[in-house]
Amino acid sequence: MKRIIYIILFPVVLLYFSGCAYQQYTMLDAYPKLYETPPASILILPPVNNSTAVEAKEYFACSLAEAVGSKGYYTFPVEAVFSVLRDEGLYDTEIYTPEILTNLYKYFHADAVLLTSIEKWDKSWALTSGTLQIDAKYTLLSTTTGEIIWDFISHTDVELSSSSDNLLISMVESAVKTAIEDYFPNCLAANKETMKKGLPYGKHHPSFGTDTGNSIPTGKVIEIYINK
Repeated sequence: MKRIIYIILFPVVLLYFSGCAYQQYTMLDAYPKLYETPPASILILPPVNNSTAVEAKEYFACSLAEAVGSKGYYTFPVEAVFSVLRDEGLYDTEIYTPEILTNLYKYFHADAVLLTSIEKWDKSWALTSGTLQIDAKYTLLSTTTGEIIWDFISHTDVELSSSSDNLLISMVESAVKTAIEDYFPNCLAANKETMKKGLPYGKHHPSFGTDTGNSIPTGKVIEIYINK
C-alpha cells in the first residue's frame, strides 16, 4: 500500500535584545568532527530497547543497515556482527564502556560505531483507526577517538487502519499483523527519513561533501508522519 511521508522541520529561533531573529544551523556547524575525519565504514551495534516491543530490536538494526548504506557508508552485515558480539558477551550495548567501544576497532576495523536506542514503540486505537509511535535516538562515535561525531533523534507517528468497524477485532488484527507488517517496514521508513534529513553524505555517495550548507532541524530532532 502506498505510503505518504510528511516531514516537519522546525527552524531555530533565537531571541536577541534587538528583537527576534532566525539563525540557521548547517550540517557543518552541527557536525564539524564528522566532516574533519569522515568515516567510510560504520558498525551498527544492537539497539538499546527501552520500549515494550521486545521484537523491535533486531528489526530496527536490520533496517538501519539499509538506511545508513543509502547515504554512502559501508555497513557490516548485521546478523554476522551480532553473532560475533554474542560470542564475545557484548550483545547488550547497555553495558558498553568507552574502552569496549574503542576495542571494537580491533574486531571489525570500522571507522565509527552507531549506537541507537528505541525509546518508544506504542500503539493506540480509537474505533477503527490507530497510531503507532516510534521514538529513537542515534549516536555515532569515532572508534579512534571515542568522540561523538553525529547524533540525532526521531519521532515517528504511523497512522494505522483496520478492515473492521469493531474495535476489538481491530486490536486483534493489529496484534496479528505486528510482526509481519509493523516492525521492519515502519523501522525502515523511520530510519530512512532520519538518515535522509539528518546524516551527512558518506565517502561512497556521489554527493559526498556537497551538504555542508544544508540546514538541520532544531535540536537535531525530526518529526515523521506516515499515512498508510
